[in-house]
Amino acid sequence: MGFRLIGVIRNHHFQSLLGNVISAFFNILSFALLVRTLPEATFGEWVFFQVTFNMLDQIRTGLLQSGLIKYYAGTNAYTARKVCGSAWYLAIAVTLAFLLINLLVLGIGWRYLSPDWQYFLRFLGIVLLLSLPFNFATWLLQAKHQFDKIVQIRILQNATFLILLTIMHFTGKSSLLMVTYAYAAAMLVTSAYCLAHRWTGIRSLYFKSIAEVKSLFVYGRMIVGSMVASTFIPYSDNFFIRTMINPTAVAIYSIPQKFMEVIEIILRSFAATAQPTLSSAANRNDPAAVARTFCKYTGAITFLILPFILGLILFIHPLIIILAGKEYLVALPIVVIFLSSAILYPMDRFVGVTLDMMNKPHLNFYKNLIKLSINVIGDVLFIWLFMDLRAVAAASLLNLVAGILFGYLCLKKQLDITVKDILKEGWTACMLILEKIPAKLQLVKK
Repeated sequence: MGFRLIGVIRNHHFQSLLGNVISAFFNILSFALLVRTLPEATFGEWVFFQVTFNMLDQIRTGLLQSGLIKYYAGTNAYTARKVCGSAWYLAIAVTLAFLLINLLVLGIGWRYLSPDWQYFLRFLGIVLLLSLPFNFATWLLQAKHQFDKIVQIRILQNATFLILLTIMHFTGKSSLLMVTYAYAAAMLVTSAYCLAHRWTGIRSLYFKSIAEVKSLFVYGRMIVGSMVASTFIPYSDNFFIRTMINPTAVAIYSIPQKFMEVIEIILRSFAATAQPTLSSAANRNDPAAVARTFCKYTGAITFLILPFILGLILFIHPLIIILAGKEYLVALPIVVIFLSSAILYPMDRFVGVTLDMMNKPHLNFYKNLIKLSINVIGDVLFIWLFMDLRAVAAASLLNLVAGILFGYLCLKKQLDITVKDILKEGWTACMLILEKIPAKLQLVKK
């Protein structure tokens, strides 16, 4: 039993899932503490700042992460150093570009900016700079399949932030400024830890190659388009809610987004497993295998998340009170709309993953661009007509359906798939998983 347990813990898939679970767990604890510590309007401003940072960080990640992993993994030591150094060169260039734009906007527009925007722009560049070393370390460690070290990084960053928030909460020193200091301090500590352990590979900057930098950029821009469009969807929700309603409404709208992290953990874990399988089948020019894999994963995850969705909806009232307090129960109908639409998430996610693995990232980009366009138009129109957060949630559902329809039609032109195939393959995969559980439990007892 001990050997089996060690084998499970050392499994890369388990470590990857553990990292996602740990991040989500600490994020929920931090969220629950902040929502009880800060006033609603202040908390809404913090959410908007964090969403803005996450959007810029994901642009940088999309441009670098996939290319670094693709060109680094499985190469000789010299090529690996060259790729790592070139990736560092590009990462520094992108971060400096963000900082320059940030400074220009801050310098030119300071007198025209509200105090809130002055606050955002003062700290945005600092946080982007402090987060670079540990983010790069996670990309490099992923390329090396050292997921145990990624778990350490995520624990350190999230635990440091939570500890600082707890100290502020009990000393009564919580404010928007102090929370931002704590956020930056957690990133500084984590980046220093990664640099001290030589996980960042920053010394390889000496081996950079302009040719490799260009290759990384060309490959990365194919991915970043889809990621930016996808990231702008929740950002546009928060932007128009804050602009057309108020910051308090942003705080309320953040509640359903936290509940969706439960579904996102499952989706991210299975998408990571599906990608190499889909890629392998596509590289073999085996469309039948690609179709089977797509149908199996899409159908199976749809059936697997259904109990989680129903459980969350059933206990939604006490869960909101536990997460955020009674004053946020007004978010209940919005959470129900989000959770009900979550049954479509596997279809949306795996349509995009399959298009990418079939070397059709431009179609995935168009899919996300359609979703973003519908979301922006829907947000502005529905808020103007109804001034109700439920209307914003309805716009999110509309863009999800439109994206799925477009992506599915694109896949239909490449693969022989039907909705019936998705349900059939998914149900069969679920039954196989359930049949294996009793046998695994007996092995553990032995």
